[in-house]
Amino acid sequence: MTQRALSMLNGRGTITNWPPRVQRELEREQHRSELIVTAVQLLVAVLLAILYAITPPGFSPDAPIRAVPLGLTIFAVTTLVRLYLAVTGQLARWMVGATVVIEMALLLSVIWAYHLQYEQPAPFYLKCTEFAYVFILIALRALRFEPVWVLLSGLTAAVGWLLLLGYALSHGTGNPVTWDYVTSLRSTQIHYGGEFDKVLAIVATTGVLSLALGRARSFVIKALSGQQAVTDLSMFFDDPVVHRITRSDLADMPTQADVRDATIVFFDMRGFTAASRALSPAALIELLREYQRLVVPIIRSHHGSIDKFLGDGILASFGAVAPDERHAAHALTAVDEVMAAIARWRQARAASNRPAPDVGAGIASGPVLFGIVGDMRRLEYTVIGDTVNLAAKLEKHNKVESTRALAAETTYAQALAQGYAGTKPVTPARLVAGVSDRLGLVIVCGL
Repeated sequence: MTQRALSMLNGRGTITNWPPRVQRELEREQHRSELIVTAVQLLVAVLLAILYAITPPGFSPDAPIRAVPLGLTIFAVTTLVRLYLAVTGQLARWMVGATVVIEMALLLSVIWAYHLQYEQPAPFYLKCTEFAYVFILIALRALRFEPVWVLLSGLTAAVGWLLLLGYALSHGTGNPVTWDYVTSLRSTQIHYGGEFDKVLAIVATTGVLSLALGRARSFVIKALSGQQAVTDLSMFFDDPVVHRITRSDLADMPTQADVRDATIVFFDMRGFTAASRALSPAALIELLREYQRLVVPIIRSHHGSIDKFLGDGILASFGAVAPDERHAAHALTAVDEVMAAIARWRQARAASNRPAPDVGAGIASGPVLFGIVGDMRRLEYTVIGDTVNLAAKLEKHNKVESTRALAAETTYAQALAQGYAGTKPVTPARLVAGVSDRLGLVIVCGL
């Protein structure tokens, strides 16, 4: 058996190579599983107590011991103690192991006490139907998804049953053994084959459950790792992009692309180069974080998606990742809010004698190609097309017009048709660097 397989079976070492956050999530799942195990055990104890209470006793009132009430009481107390330790976070691994052994030993002790309760020879308890509860205790340990506890419970049961068999052989009256199976069923005599079958059933059940749990545990860890990976992806991509990545066939990713009518907004921080010379690296990073924390939530609140961060620039799209019939209106509304927020932000920074760079924006609408670029070793979702290039050129053209945000006239007209309520001045058609035809421009935000 490989070292990895051994690690899966003993419940340790399986996740040492996984990120700490995956380990913490698995530990939380195991804690919840322990609570479930304890709750199920208490429920079983209550049901057995009810059944015992409504069932007429089949033994003498003068019996030296009442095995079931005593066993259920001790079992309930043990379970409640473990529940308290689990809820308060004091349940160490050795305590879990100890309770696994104690619970199985307690069940076997109750079975042993049956011959005293019914005042019969010792081999009588080997016929006890409560033997079936051995498998329930073993199976309950599977809920924790740690094979080690199933193995420990099964091993305790097998060894315990062999000890009960030994005690019955040594304390049986007359000839305690028979090789006749029918006779063994009709009397208290012991049939070795029948007892061997019981031990074999315990061992086989324990082995199968442990192997299944080992495999399941591996899948659970991979699933948790995948879940964490999706969470991590959402820090780098917008949710719709994460959804597409996680539900796409890797081999088909480079061929995925959609052509959509969308609006592209290109934001760029002005004076960033000068600020980078005046600020320390930590202060410069903090400046970028403040700027991005301010702008990004506004974009997303208006159904926009962040395509990428370009140093001090932000490329946002509206209607590219997912179709949006009001993409232009959403984009212009978002730019209005961003420009107002940036003005307040600059004012606050200037009041505390910190650099307060301005931000420019270019907005353009039209068909864009939204898809995956790169090779199989490095892929990236992005928007491509003349509309993207035009938005970048309009942002740069702000310097020529002495404005903060410019949009193509066609974008403004489209936004108005989609319900945009803003009123913006339209300039006569003019040349924009890098664009062959004259463009009518809209001043979304002046200086």
